[in-house]
Amino acid sequence: MPTIDLDSDLTVFEYPYHVRYSEVGHRGLMTAPALINAFQDCSTFQSEALGVGMAWLRNEQRAWVLTHWQIVVDRYPSLCEEIAVGTFANSFKGFTAKRNFYIKDNAGKYIARAQSSWAFIDLSTGRPTRPTPAHIDPYGSHDPLELPAEDRRVKLPDVLEQREPIIVRRGLIDTNEHVNNCQYVQMALELLPRETAPTSIRVDYRRAAVLGDTICPSIGQIGHRAVVALNDSAGAPFAVVELA
Repeated sequence: MPTIDLDSDLTVFEYPYHVRYSEVGHRGLMTAPALINAFQDCSTFQSEALGVGMAWLRNEQRAWVLTHWQIVVDRYPSLCEEIAVGTFANSFKGFTAKRNFYIKDNAGKYIARAQSSWAFIDLSTGRPTRPTPAHIDPYGSHDPLELPAEDRRVKLPDVLEQREPIIVRRGLIDTNEHVNNCQYVQMALELLPRETAPTSIRVDYRRAAVLGDTICPSIGQIGHRAVVALNDSAGAPFAVVELA
């Protein structure tokens, strides 16, 4: 965890970051999955710094579950580049929340921005539940970053081509005992006919895949956007990923 300035306003959480060798592809640029992991780490660091982290939530039998990503990338940072990764909450309504993320270069310019949606879950039932003030007040609320308008859900193409099934192995599983959010984007990227560094990523998370599940991918096209459906063997979606 990065060094935290306890005198700073932790409701806007930012930490300095150098792009690691393990996070770049063969062109020496940070990969899309690495960028998403940096966002995910940032929200985890903020929650821990605010005293409402994973262990505290688990003791409460509660968890925040990601339901949607909208990510816009102006450029991918390069190996060893000094950047800052940040996050802040926008709103809380019922059992849902919205949170922004960003990456800035060392001149303070945004080079990636994201909006995310979350649901608050009772771990004992697996169902959404309303958070209490203790769960949300530490985060505060800030105006959202400017991002392109989008539909709430990722639209599926009329025609989808089936690809080889993926068996969920241990390496895909995170501390919540399901496939990590970033892994669905990695699966989608690997289905594309050529390597790409998407400048727009949208993901709908419908249901968590767990160890031993079979994920059945299919891919289609809407204009310049590739859309990947990651379903179970009965055709019910785990996630739908749009890349452009």
